[in-house]
Amino acid sequence: MTVAPVPPPLARRLAPIPHLRDGFEAFLRACYDTDAVPAATLERCRRLVAARHGCDPDLCAPPFADLPAPERDALARGETPPGLGPVDALSLEIAGLIPWQHHDLPDAPVLALRQHLGDRGVVTLLAALAMFDAAARMSLVAAASAPQE
Repeated sequence: MTVAPVPPPLARRLAPIPHLRDGFEAFLRACYDTDAVPAATLERCRRLVAARHGCDPDLCAPPFADLPAPERDALARGETPPGLGPVDALSLEIAGLIPWQHHDLPDAPVLALRQHLGDRGVVTLLAALAMFDAAARMSLVAAASAPQE
């Protein structure tokens, strides 16, 4: 990934603390491993998690891939776009639970996804989802507490 993964509002807040910003960015890069999970899958999940928080996806993580407008629109409404393959459908099923129901995540979709992505892919996806969730929350707080210009 060539784009900095720290969301803009948070990056501004972390600018005075470069060692923390750099460490956080390195951690995010490891979580957003597009060799383990397809970039479009991460992008769909990122957009769904942001929508579930009522957060603009452009403020809470970098885009990983371009998606067709109908998919972006469905995800912005917090919905799973129709016609997705099993990796995306399972990933979005899991992603949809992360913001408010992560304790209710059943084993079945994770184990089914493991059959498609393997252990590395599932661990990467779960880490990325946790970071999408955290980044959305931190971005909302950073934006709300930003000085008014």
